[in-house]
Amino acid sequence: MMSDIARSSLQLTYDGAALALQAAIAKAREINVPENIAVVDAGGNLLAFARLDGARFLAQFSAISKAQTAASLHMATGELPPQFGVDLAFATGSRSINLPGGLPIVVDGQVIGAIAASSGADPDDIAIAGAGRDAVLAALKP
Repeated sequence: MMSDIARSSLQLTYDGAALALQAAIAKAREINVPENIAVVDAGGNLLAFARLDGARFLAQFSAISKAQTAASLHMATGELPPQFGVDLAFATGSRSINLPGGLPIVVDGQVIGAIAASSGADPDDIAIAGAGRDAVLAALKP
């Protein structure tokens, strides 16, 4: 039977990632916070990225890792108990991190991707990523 060997699933497209990225950029500019913003699909593959003028260059890696972590764990980054942060980073070769600012994009209970911001204060990173996530969810509503 087909359902035993394959299943259909929603996929975040480049256009969806670009929509999320543009909304996150708009929020970052609105609150005047230069950010690195990354959008990944459900498998953690980078679909879109922006480094705004003035964003810390090393934070680009944090943004990508936050997005990949949120997609992989199906939860916002920064929500794991602190003692798991070091183990998580060690177990994934420092590719997963537990810093706030990464949010999964969930549609009908299914993670289709994730977005993350990095370079600002934690509340700013969360708000900027949230604006991107919310733009995708709003576009999918009938």
